[in-house]
Amino acid sequence: MLRVAPRYAPTVSVPYHRLFRVSPRHRWWRPLVALAIFAGLYLVSQVLIAIGFFVPILATSGAAGLSKFARELQDDALSSTDPVVLALTLVSLILLLPAIMWSVKLARLGPYGQLSSIRLRLRWGWMAKCLLPLLVLAIITVGIQSWGTFSVSGGGLAWNHAAIGQSTVTMQTLVITIVMVILLVPFQAAAEEYIFRGFLMQMIGSWIRTPWVGIGVSTLVFAVLHVPNGYNIWGIVDVGSFGLISALLVWRTGGLEAGILAHALNNTVIFVLQAPGWSKVDTSSSNGSWQGAAVTIVTLGLYWLMVEGMARWTHLERRRPGTEAPRFTGTVPPWADSASDGWEAAPALSGPASGSPVPRAGEASIHTS
Repeated sequence: MLRVAPRYAPTVSVPYHRLFRVSPRHRWWRPLVALAIFAGLYLVSQVLIAIGFFVPILATSGAAGLSKFARELQDDALSSTDPVVLALTLVSLILLLPAIMWSVKLARLGPYGQLSSIRLRLRWGWMAKCLLPLLVLAIITVGIQSWGTFSVSGGGLAWNHAAIGQSTVTMQTLVITIVMVILLVPFQAAAEEYIFRGFLMQMIGSWIRTPWVGIGVSTLVFAVLHVPNGYNIWGIVDVGSFGLISALLVWRTGGLEAGILAHALNNTVIFVLQAPGWSKVDTSSSNGSWQGAAVTIVTLGLYWLMVEGMARWTHLERRRPGTEAPRFTGTVPPWADSASDGWEAAPALSGPASGSPVPRAGEASIHTS
């Protein structure tokens, strides 16, 4: 007995860094349009932030107070001992998050959720699973960052004032700073991840198939943009190592979740430990050391391995089911029957789930039974 059955195409999927290519509207220049829109939105946001902070200071403290605030901002924009300066810096970075999302939307690159992960959103379940590796990283990070800050006294831990000196801020300022850091830093960390490991990697990935170019470019840009903060060579190596491992995490997991958690933890620990403004600790210095860079590489490398193990154990979906958009649109001609011809039908973002059979149009095979 003969019967005609559809001929099935092999299951195909798209990696995170190529998601811009899934949209049928994709054109090579659209990421550049998004980048230009983002630059414009960034400039507008910074002007609004400056007005929002400078005008009240000028009204309450006069020109002298505004000049003092501007000097403090220039000397140490990430000062953990001045809540107003730190708030301005964090808010200015947080606003980059809606800016990059709107840029992707306005440039018609597809849904901005593709910056989050291959599921077009943050995978909260996967993020929760990453909390276990994050806990291990937190214990190691806090232990190393606070080394020398505490001493054993009377059978318990106490501040090592001989090494760190005395606190230079009031209890009210300390509480305000810590609460602000806990509330704002996760969004600041997410904004940087969405730009450097999200948009930048996907922009490069839309032009170049291999992920390594996007990983390298995002790491380099992330490190270079920290140079104005006064980092020395080892500080840049430290920051660059963090950016590299974060980019690898995104590539290997298909989303930003693990990188956001690590970034938020790292920044929160640093700001909280510096918040008391210890008199013998120079919190304004951005100088790093080879030991600090080595610690970052080892601890984040361990975190990467734990996340990789968790992804394998939970069978994490790391690629988006479907295919990249065809190079040519319109009716598929009869002579085009392969992806190399550029006319392969693309399910795009509404395509079938992974593992579903995809019959090719106009093709059939003969089965016997």
